[in-house]
Amino acid sequence: MKFKTNLVAIMAVGCMLPVLANAAPTVTFQGEVSTQTCKAEVNGQENATVLLPTVPESSLASAGTTAGLTPFTISIKDCATAGADTQIGTKFLGQSVTAAGNLGNVAAANPAGNVAIQLTTDAAGTTPVTLNGVTTVAGLELKTGQTSASHQFGAQYITEGGAASAGAVTAVVEYTLSYQ
Repeated sequence: MKFKTNLVAIMAVGCMLPVLANAAPTVTFQGEVSTQTCKAEVNGQENATVLLPTVPESSLASAGTTAGLTPFTISIKDCATAGADTQIGTKFLGQSVTAAGNLGNVAAANPAGNVAIQLTTDAAGTTPVTLNGVTTVAGLELKTGQTSASHQFGAQYITEGGAASAGAVTAVVEYTLSYQ
């Protein structure tokens, strides 16, 4: 009888193994094949650092306040000559995105409190970009017959959760282009 009980137990475990194998995490790969590709740069560099100005703590005194708007330019060059106007979306993927859709402060030493970085769709800061996963922003357009184009975006400090406290601010966003 003990042999039959062990055999049933071994068979039960053996039947569960395929189920456990299917429960493993997955990796999804995504990409894009396009008739158009270009070299992209931010402020003339592939990997850029955009320096925002130092602002007084008093300029960020309440939640939702912005300061230090700084334009940055995403340029494309070395494109195949456009046969027609081509809209190019800039896809942003933020690291440590806040609940409000801004770039969280990841400064390692002496971080400022209640401060995030907000991206805007233009250099004037008129329309904020709310990051939510991969977020596509329009603006780049490769005109017919051209091989390069550029678009200015903005970045600014924004307070979340109350008045800012002094300290360092660092935020990171990845970008890629989507040819439409």
